[in-house]
Amino acid sequence: MASALLALQTILIIALLVQNRRHMRARADVQRQYAEITHAARLALIGEITASVAHEVTQPLSAILSNVETAELLLGQPQPNVSMVREILADVRHDDLRADSIVRRLRTLLRKRELQLEDVDVNALASSVLALILPDAVRRNVLIRTQLDPLLPRAAADPVHLQQVLLNLVINAMDSMKDTPTERRVLEVRTERAPDAQLVVSVLDNGPGFEPGQKDRLFDSFYTTKSDGLGLGLSIARSIVKMHGGAIWAENRHGGGASFAFTLPFKSP
Repeated sequence: MASALLALQTILIIALLVQNRRHMRARADVQRQYAEITHAARLALIGEITASVAHEVTQPLSAILSNVETAELLLGQPQPNVSMVREILADVRHDDLRADSIVRRLRTLLRKRELQLEDVDVNALASSVLALILPDAVRRNVLIRTQLDPLLPRAAADPVHLQQVLLNLVINAMDSMKDTPTERRVLEVRTERAPDAQLVVSVLDNGPGFEPGQKDRLFDSFYTTKSDGLGLGLSIARSIVKMHGGAIWAENRHGGGASFAFTLPFKSP
């Protein structure tokens, strides 16, 4: 009897171990698929601003080339103006750092990775996204404004995935204002502290807003109001925010336009 009971317990333990391994393997597969999907969505986002980013990188590179040619001419003179050459080298260094910064931001977004929580300064992250999108905003005649809470607590978040959420909302906001008069094309990004241990990030535009019946479908997979859209951007953004323990929503603004906002929990002390 005792040996039979022991054998039954052994079988149960083995079955639980096998089941646990299957759950772990399934969870790993889901995480891998999530990383693939979010990475593909980031590539699509970057594709939308490639022309503007390329132009932004070309500017400092062209300035570097021009400065180097000028320095060569100065150094070729019988009595080179060393102080002017130093000024040129300082300009070259500044332009090099500018181009390097743009490339680094792109490399970060293009990298495929699973969710990795870090100590994130959300204000700094928002500023980096807006710096990346600035050339595209200038091309579209969109004025960018910020209202970032200087006392905003830090968040435990994945910076790359969080950038993806904000970049998606910002690009959507600019897309929505394509038919808005130029003087009203204003995009605003806000951060603030909510009373329930949450921080809020909002993206506001002056576009046409959305129909009341669309509100509950905006974050559904494959639902889009764009003629050339796939309808995955906001769906993926919602998944990312939920995995961080936050929520995302949209509202029409009084006087026109839309507001998209999401919350993140404060970083635990």
